[in-house]
This record gives sequence, C-alpha cells and structure tokens, in this order.
Amino acid sequence: MDNIKITTFVLGLMRTNTYLVENMQDRTCFIVDPATESDKLISYIDERNLDVKCVLITHGHFDHIGGARLLQEKYGAKIYMHKSDVDFIDNPLDFGRKFPRFDVDVVLEGNEVIEICGKNIEVIHTPGHSLGGVCYVLEDVIFCGDTIFKDGFGRYDLRGGDIAQLQNSISKLFDREGDKILLCGHGPSTTLAGERANSSVY
Repeated sequence: MDNIKITTFVLGLMRTNTYLVENMQDRTCFIVDPATESDKLISYIDERNLDVKCVLITHGHFDHIGGARLLQEKYGAKIYMHKSDVDFIDNPLDFGRKFPRFDVDVVLEGNEVIEICGKNIEVIHTPGHSLGGVCYVLEDVIFCGDTIFKDGFGRYDLRGGDIAQLQNSISKLFDREGDKILLCGHGPSTTLAGERANSSVY
C-alpha cells in the first residue's frame, strides 16, 4: 500500500491487537480497536507528532474499546462504531473491568465506504461474535476484529453472539475475490486464502 504504514500494539489484559494506520505522506493516522493500557500507543503518536483522525471499532467488547475515550479527548479523534454495538458503551460486557465512557461520532450500518487519511475504507457488517461486529477493508488488508482468527474464529456464546450469523459472516469474507491479509483482534495475522483452505467453521 502506497505511503501506508501499519503498526501493531498488543495491549491490555486480553492482549488485544490495536492497529495504528499511518499515512506517511501527511502524518495523519487512524486507530483500529484501541485497547486499555495504551501508554505505548500514546507515546508512539506523540513522539511522531501524528494527527489522529479517527478510531474504528470492530465490535463493542471492553478489550477493543477501552482506550477510545482517551483518543477522543486527547486528539479529538472521531469514533466510528456499528449501531448494533453502541449499547455496549452503557451496558458493557466488561467482566467487572471498568473503562471510560465515550460518545460515538459516526454510527455505522455496514456497506459504507469511508474516506480516512486519504484512503477509502469499506465497512462490512459481520455479526456473530457480536450483533454489531464489522470488518474494515483497506486495499489488500482486512481488519477483522474477533470475527476470524488464524485457524479459528471468534466466540459466539457471549451477549449478541450467534453461530449461524458468524458462519454467514465468515462466508461473506470467503466469497470475496482474491486474497487479503487478515489483521485479527488477537493473535497473529493470516490470509483469506489460508483460512478458506483450513477453516473449521463449517
């Protein structure tokens, strides 16, 4: 991807992959799934004097949204989140771990194409791990949250989870033409081609 650098930060108790996507030309960036305990992320942003445009949330579980308010307050970053997961802000699935409440600036429905940092990003609604799970497609990369992992897929036994919806969402990804790099919410990255060949979701 021309002029784009993606840096991964593994943060918080759940070792969540938080992604910083930087346009190297104009020093703007956006964050995908800001986890709690984000000191390393903040230091990286400040040391490079990056302009944080927004936060993209793949789903509303606490380990993927815990750092959202800090980015909103400190940098004025706009927060994007699917309408079906906004309820997690006031009724969190946090297992007793509190995180600062935030306001959603852009409520997503799926199928949008949003322009951020000079790039077009496609939003795919992928429920199953949660009602409002989404994946974000940036050229040859998909930020897939907890929908799919290397050699696995997300839990469907939490609030809003559903195995049939998750299977359908993964099928939606597999039906896309060609290959993509999958940047997952936890663990290593993988590829669409690899997961098509090895998926145990069916």
